[in-house]
Amino acid sequence: MNTTPAKLGIYCPGHGTGGPWRYVHSILAGIDPDEFQVSVFCDLPGEYGPRPRIEIVRLAGANSTASSSATAETATHRNGRSTFSKVTPAAVKVCTGFAREAVRLSRFLRRHPVDLFHTQNTGCEESPVAAKLAGIRNVIGTFHVDSTYDLHRERSGPGHRILEAIGNRCLDTAIAVSHATKTDWVRRSSIPAGRVVAIHNGIDPEKFTRRESKESARRKLGLPVDALVVGGVGRLDEAKGFGDLIDAVAILSNEFPSLALILAGQGPLRGELERQVERLGLSNRVRFPGFVSEVQPVLDSLDVFVLPSLCETLGYALLEAMATELPAIGSAVGGIPEVIAEGETGFLIPPRDPVRLAAVLRKVFRNCELRPAMGAAGRARVIRHFHERDMVRKTIEIYRKARR
Repeated sequence: MNTTPAKLGIYCPGHGTGGPWRYVHSILAGIDPDEFQVSVFCDLPGEYGPRPRIEIVRLAGANSTASSSATAETATHRNGRSTFSKVTPAAVKVCTGFAREAVRLSRFLRRHPVDLFHTQNTGCEESPVAAKLAGIRNVIGTFHVDSTYDLHRERSGPGHRILEAIGNRCLDTAIAVSHATKTDWVRRSSIPAGRVVAIHNGIDPEKFTRRESKESARRKLGLPVDALVVGGVGRLDEAKGFGDLIDAVAILSNEFPSLALILAGQGPLRGELERQVERLGLSNRVRFPGFVSEVQPVLDSLDVFVLPSLCETLGYALLEAMATELPAIGSAVGGIPEVIAEGETGFLIPPRDPVRLAAVLRKVFRNCELRPAMGAAGRARVIRHFHERDMVRKTIEIYRKARR
């Protein structure tokens, strides 16, 4: 058996602390430094903190977090070739920017050689190509999103589709965070199905268990103690579908006078959602606490959790809510149907259908015995099928197979 630690590079660019960031934290907490010598390539080294025997390397501009087309256009303008930019087809600009970024990142990776490279940027991304150009033999990538996130088909042109196929075929092994995600990318980019392994995201359920009574949590959040409280947690953008949840609350407002809604998160749609609330006369019912670093107090205040996403590969927030023993309602998109057991732990609804969402909420509100039963079943399901330790164990086994 090879006892020399393999050099593992984990690539996680970007300036947010969402799903990929949490995923990497889980891996780092479960990996044995005697088995893998780990370097994390990232833009926010402070977010990973000092970790004994794990090297945190700042990318310092070595990566591109913008889309390849935007990068190409910016670089073209910066180099004074605006005329070229105007007459060059969009697909050519996309490919030119992609190639430039792949070469630049490959130079960075050559300065930090590793045996295994695990990128959190997959799809139409440069990192798998850059890793191959840098001579890294084993390239692993996790699909944290799928093609349905392209809500306005901005990345569906021929240039992007070609680069998706090239980038994904540079992956020796791909990890999809749900079976739906695997199916989507195999279909979309023709990556061989045998190279893609579905490993569900996982959480530590002990970290998401009720810490205080609903009454206490509601007082701290400024919610009525005796209200029926429904809520969602996530980035306030179009993909999360929170506008449909607001519409559903408006439909039910006369029928349930004590109904209240809390939407925890920050994002570009916040202003529009606040205006929607005001327009519907719901200002006294809806709370926007913004980004919360500790989500448990919000979950403790709820009767029902709703994730009305338009696209979702899996959803950490959904797992956390179910671990807190909340009945969950989610859109039947992406990996959500793999998490919610219909009629047992919650309900599935069509996306973009506030009328149907209101009908399901009505059913849950009127059945007081249903809510605790679904909550208990949801927590048991998370423990059984979506535990962080299982996700980490299966991922590390991928590393072991790759180094053999």
